[in-house]
Amino acid sequence: MAHLDRILIYPVKSLAGLSLPSVRLLKSGALEGDRRFALLDAQNNYVNGKRHSRIHHLRSSFDAMTRTLHLRNGEGRRAGSFDIDHDRPRLREWLGEFFGFPVQFQENSAAGFPDDTDSPGPTLISTATLREVAGWFGLTLDQVRARFRTNLEVEGVPAFWEDQLYGPRGTTVRFSIGDVVFDGVNPCQRCVVPARDAVTGMSVPDFAKRFVEMRRQHLPDWAESSRFNHFYRLAVNTKLVGHETDLSLAVGDKVNVIGRMGVAQSPVTVVSSQPSRWSGQLRVMRVFENTPTVRTFRLSSIDGDKLPFTYLPGQYLNVELMVDGILHRRCYTIASTPTRPEYCEITVKREEMGVASCQWHDNIREGMLLDVSGPGGRFTFTGDEADGLVLIGAGVGITPLMSVIRYLTDKNWPGAIDLIYCARTERDIIFREELESLAGAFPNLRVTTTLTQEPGVQWAGARGRISSEFLRQTLPDWTKRRVHICGPVEMANDITRMLRKADVPDEQIRSEAFGGPMPKPTATTVGDDSGPVVGMVTFADSGKSAPAHSDQTVLEIASYAGISIDRGCLAGICGRCRVRLLSGDVKMEVDEGLSDSERRSGLILACQAKPVGSVVIDL
Repeated sequence: MAHLDRILIYPVKSLAGLSLPSVRLLKSGALEGDRRFALLDAQNNYVNGKRHSRIHHLRSSFDAMTRTLHLRNGEGRRAGSFDIDHDRPRLREWLGEFFGFPVQFQENSAAGFPDDTDSPGPTLISTATLREVAGWFGLTLDQVRARFRTNLEVEGVPAFWEDQLYGPRGTTVRFSIGDVVFDGVNPCQRCVVPARDAVTGMSVPDFAKRFVEMRRQHLPDWAESSRFNHFYRLAVNTKLVGHETDLSLAVGDKVNVIGRMGVAQSPVTVVSSQPSRWSGQLRVMRVFENTPTVRTFRLSSIDGDKLPFTYLPGQYLNVELMVDGILHRRCYTIASTPTRPEYCEITVKREEMGVASCQWHDNIREGMLLDVSGPGGRFTFTGDEADGLVLIGAGVGITPLMSVIRYLTDKNWPGAIDLIYCARTERDIIFREELESLAGAFPNLRVTTTLTQEPGVQWAGARGRISSEFLRQTLPDWTKRRVHICGPVEMANDITRMLRKADVPDEQIRSEAFGGPMPKPTATTVGDDSGPVVGMVTFADSGKSAPAHSDQTVLEIASYAGISIDRGCLAGICGRCRVRLLSGDVKMEVDEGLSDSERRSGLILACQAKPVGSVVIDL
């Protein structure tokens, strides 16, 4: 008989797991204590195995009773124990020294930091499935368990039994564990982490490719094959049915399948949870000129109805643009508010050397259709995160901040909102009239603009770049507020350093940066295991370049250079990180995400491609 055989939680996202005899459930459906803590870098990206293989050398254990985190460098050099309520600065320092860059340590007691925010319930798999996969690679059961990091294991069933717990898109399969009822949603898309040994970080050669071949061969008849756009999927994502309190699971609980259910569609205006990803076409409805170099493009559904997706204030869209027969993919922050679901707007600054931005300004017109996917990004604020907010932006970096301001004022949010905005000249102030109007209508919104140029022009406002002294004079309580920063890399990093020097906790700081100069890489910024420099990577569209170390991917190098590339599984399967190689050679361990025609046309997968010399990328 099917029964729950093992419960695993991972107190710190990406670190060691903990086996429990029983566990309570949060209202979100997540297991209490699972991924309650997370490590994030200065740009609020997770510090995890997807991005940093060095995390496999970090040994950890967590004592929930004393809230003490024990860490040890697996290479045997350093160890430390930290009371996470009182030792955060020392903990951040230890982690920063281990990884070679600043690391935040954050907590979310209400919902944790789930991998799938749409389906935050526990992931489920049968123990027989793990044994089967172990046999494919000559691994032990515990080794496979550590690689796939699933929460619940079911015994008394055959391998891949869990593949019956999801149906065609638009449906779920309902099942129970003891007295708790869940909906099975979809098979989990895997990432690069299962390919690596959980202790050493060493990869099994061709792991993803071998896994795909075997998964395709062993897909059971009861699996809904339409849910496999690729076969690098294992285990099931779930959602809790209802929001009862005091629910719990225990080892030995019986598991019963109830049956397939239809899924009610949520209203498009609901923005309280992370929206799901969508792709398709939108129509350009209006084009507005904000400044001589900045335009806003209003996009709507093709049929003129509400947008076919929801988003959170501060998120971005990916847009595909065909220029001279070459496809360019770019990310653009949504500047509009999700409280107005009939359209969304993106605001683009013309950069003379930017192929994509020039295409927007020169050739995108009302009535045209654009290929769009999204939304994405965690640089969001809905009002639930804090009682007061400081927004700091420069140039076109105001766009995500404007989305937040529009959303909060539409909702009559009562908290204090301070926008500090830096522009070069008076005519470069984006959204100037609207901001003045909103500040006049909402007493809790205060806008302060400072100019960095035009010294001889009359200007009643502030002048100069944003400094610590400027922040102290403008906002006496700035160190006690939630702060969101968006602008060029150098500006965002400088302000983040100011905040930290003023003892603003990392958990109160959110930052999103673009463009700008980056420091040269050193052993501490690229990691001791990045290998020797093999050449330079030049990003043709942006005009940026960065050294290519032998063990770095194009995706890692682009991120270091401040260039955003859409990403998904990071294992070479989903294909979302496709970019075009204009010259030079790269090597890819896995290229399942590319078709034969895409390979012939010069497309590569940024998450897999490692330069073997100097290369030029169309970005």
